[in-house]
Amino acid sequence: MQTQEDAVLGCKLSKSLSFSQDEELYIATSDTKIKMEEDYAPFVDKILNNIPYIPYSVLDLGCGPGYIARRISEVLPNAFVFGLDKSITMINHANKVFKKRLPVPMSVKMLKMDYTLRSAYEINDTAFKMLGNEAGYSDYYNYNCRLKYMLADSANLPFGKNSFNLIILKGTFKCLDDKLNSLKEMFRVLADNGDILIYEFRKEIPDDEFNMLTEHMNPQKVKSLKRKLNCSLDIEDYEKYLSKAGLAGFANIKTEGLDLRIRISKNC
Repeated sequence: MQTQEDAVLGCKLSKSLSFSQDEELYIATSDTKIKMEEDYAPFVDKILNNIPYIPYSVLDLGCGPGYIARRISEVLPNAFVFGLDKSITMINHANKVFKKRLPVPMSVKMLKMDYTLRSAYEINDTAFKMLGNEAGYSDYYNYNCRLKYMLADSANLPFGKNSFNLIILKGTFKCLDDKLNSLKEMFRVLADNGDILIYEFRKEIPDDEFNMLTEHMNPQKVKSLKRKLNCSLDIEDYEKYLSKAGLAGFANIKTEGLDLRIRISKNC
């Protein structure tokens, strides 16, 4: 079985590039119109079609360049959507795209709406000071919109209890530095009857099934998929973290094709 350390090593970026350079490369190849149409938009649509409610507050944890949060805000214009990441490079890119879409000038109505949003979310003082000192922090007081990006640590989320009724992690969980406390924090900020949806690649897929699903793909993409599968954790590892976090009774793990989905529901 792959250990947590092995999984973390498998997620390390290329040694030939600095971390920031590799992030810029990732942004250049992932945040494109084609990727939005072929990957991110269908992913968001699949999520929303598989939950029995319309989310009013969504957290995209490990948002990267912000494409999933951006798509959710387009599909659900009345929902508050937060994209959260620990990378300044990613948040700066997300904010750069975001600023281009802000209406100018902002209306008085939007200003009042933002004040309500600020008072509705509890900001941890330590986290607020830490984030306020970061260049990429999207300050609550500057943007009057329902889509916001911010820097934060998944193990110390700067939100109050019951803040979100949908939390999404796409390819993020395996790379979290503190998986156990991140799970606890996500559940703390999850609203009653809400869901945490964790999507990863299915590491333990049988070779014959993998070959069948990838037979029409180009060799480069197949090679990339194999690397991503190797980065993932075993199901046993996911179960271990869920159990230690006290969430085993709230969680369901499902595999389908190349994908693994963990759904944690806060049912009351």
